[in-house]
Amino acid sequence: MMIRRIRLLGLVLFLVACGASAQSLQPGNVAPSIVAVAMVTTATPVASPTPTSRPPTPTSRPPTPSATVVPPTRTVLPSATLTATVQPSPTVVPTPRPTSAPVRLQIPAIGLDAAPISVGLDDQRIPIVPKHLVGWYNLSAMPGQGDNVVFWGHVLRWLDSPNIPAPFARMKELGIGAKVMVTTADGNMRQYRVTKQIEVRPSDVQYILPLGSERVTLVSCIGDTVITNGELTKTKRLLTIAEPAS
Repeated sequence: MMIRRIRLLGLVLFLVACGASAQSLQPGNVAPSIVAVAMVTTATPVASPTPTSRPPTPTSRPPTPSATVVPPTRTVLPSATLTATVQPSPTVVPTPRPTSAPVRLQIPAIGLDAAPISVGLDDQRIPIVPKHLVGWYNLSAMPGQGDNVVFWGHVLRWLDSPNIPAPFARMKELGIGAKVMVTTADGNMRQYRVTKQIEVRPSDVQYILPLGSERVTLVSCIGDTVITNGELTKTKRLLTIAEPAS
């Protein structure tokens, strides 16, 4: 800047001097006094600080602090447990069936009206059959218990008492639907109807066992022959089965 101003001042002086020289060569001209006007401009030097080093250019922006999102604190309440109070169901006590033993057996179709007696098995586990009476097998069910009620009796007369008829002598005459009535010690009478008759061997004991349903089983021998030498010549048995009358 200062150099440019000095050059300008020199140029002004040069131009003034040049103009004065041209006029002084012409005749009649009085040489003017040359007044040197010095246009000196004193420039106040401005000290421009020369930076010795530039501040480091930041290579990366400072990390912007991220706001930490704090989730609201949830108070976890214990879930309510619904405990159903189960009321115990009332226990239905079934009405007990009568357990009275049979005291009367009636079969009107063959004129039978007998008073059964309680019998079981002998030492050899053979059924004890009364000589002139009807026996109720006391290891079978009682009437009304819902199972097999077993009676048995002879069909042949005894030689020592030929005038006493055998209680089941006419059993084979019964037809399907014949009525059988059983009265127990408590005075209840139950009615049954004959549903079938079958011939079995003495070893077919399954017919006198519990069967899970109410019925009356009347056991007798066939009765077609007589006693020979004190023994029966007929070995089959006749079963008459009666079920509750509807």
